[in-house]
Amino acid sequence: MGTILHDVGKLKVPREILMKPGELADEEFAIIKKHTEYGFVILKEVKTIPLVVALCAYQHHERLDGTGYPQGLKDEDIHYYAKIIAVADVFDAITSNRVYREAMLPHEGLEILYAGCGRLFDLQIVEAFRSAVAIYPVGVTVELSNRTVGIVKKQNIGLGDRPIIEIIEEDGKKLSSPYVINLSEKLDIVVTGCVIV
Repeated sequence: MGTILHDVGKLKVPREILMKPGELADEEFAIIKKHTEYGFVILKEVKTIPLVVALCAYQHHERLDGTGYPQGLKDEDIHYYAKIIAVADVFDAITSNRVYREAMLPHEGLEILYAGCGRLFDLQIVEAFRSAVAIYPVGVTVELSNRTVGIVKKQNIGLGDRPIIEIIEEDGKKLSSPYVINLSEKLDIVVTGCVIV
């Protein structure tokens, strides 16, 4: 429930700030940061919602090294569920289009999460996230770094960013005999984009 409601406080942030296409002024960023406090207050008032859910809304922007907000808490002072939500929230933000920038690819999002391990994010949580989340779901058509296009056919357990793919196109030409590659065995090939068909 905390994951679903962690950003409820954004309802109290003016839309023109949330949707601003350019860089935020310091005052605007200070207003955005208040969404954690707003969310805590909103959720705490609902008697049927456990207090831990409100705490997750309050702490999901805290970071292990104390550089987060609203309180600058460090590792052991941040609720474990808030640490989990922080990883999911950052991955979602990185891999989603925003008014101020294009989405990054899922494997790039994972690289950013791993780069922050030990400093911003808990390594065990990032690894559990990578293992549990199908970065490229079955049925999605993807472009690969070797100039092929394929359809995700199966997940490799524990490697959500390295699925098994049926290659249907090479160098812009449809194949009469598609073939399958397993990205967990072809580490020199990565997904570079999703194709809308």
